[in-house]
Amino acid sequence: MLDPTLIETDRLVLRPHLPEDLDALYHLTSHPDVYRFDPGYQRSLDQTRENLIFRIGEYRRHGIGRMALVEKPSGELVGYAGLQLCLYDVPGQSVPVIEFFYGLRRDRWGRGYMTEAGQALIDRGFREFKLAKIISTADKRNKPSINVMRRVGMTVQDDALHPDTWVYGVIENPYIRA
Repeated sequence: MLDPTLIETDRLVLRPHLPEDLDALYHLTSHPDVYRFDPGYQRSLDQTRENLIFRIGEYRRHGIGRMALVEKPSGELVGYAGLQLCLYDVPGQSVPVIEFFYGLRRDRWGRGYMTEAGQALIDRGFREFKLAKIISTADKRNKPSINVMRRVGMTVQDDALHPDTWVYGVIENPYIRA
């Protein structure tokens, strides 16, 4: 029987995080190109552990959240991606949205892994969770993340509150008829 918590693509397995992911996750997020925009500083091992514990609990509680990206040929954890509930600020209010977010080990950039993982997560969000839309946000200087947004089918626009520094991508559920 297939594990319903797993998502399998041609080259990746997306699975819920495990406590054993700590060392690989710390290594992944310690590269300056990876943490430059999110969170903007290098997390310590203890901070990485706390974040991992939070992410494991989030997924267990809600069935949605950050997942580990495991490369099939090597079996290595090479990134993370997920769908998370967050508040997005627009003029005069904050609105709850589901956000696609991601990070990839620096030595795996340029292989299309984030596009592959993103398409699978977005498809699950639309088909299984019946989400109306999914967004993503990025610093305008983060060209690789903006390119991922476009490759997964998002329309990228300037952020309403911070148009000089931030963009957001949005994709609407094609399975929901108006």
